[in-house]
Amino acid sequence: MKEIPLGNGQNAKVDDEDYEWLSRYSWYAYYDPQRGMTYAGHDTPSGRRVLMHDVIMGLDTLEEESLN
Repeated sequence: MKEIPLGNGQNAKVDDEDYEWLSRYSWYAYYDPQRGMTYAGHDTPSGRRVLMHDVIMGLDTLEEESLN
């Protein structure tokens, strides 16, 4: 288990096999006021917010989607 820094002294714990590729991106602590929860988030160049747990579960991607 390794940690990825989210800023403000917060970290996300990730499995060793996920650490290398997830640590290539800059992550931050995103607080969702509707749920009262904090998540690890990353903003893509187009401004789309991606949550780390969705990426790990295969529900979202860090790659930009084609607009064709």
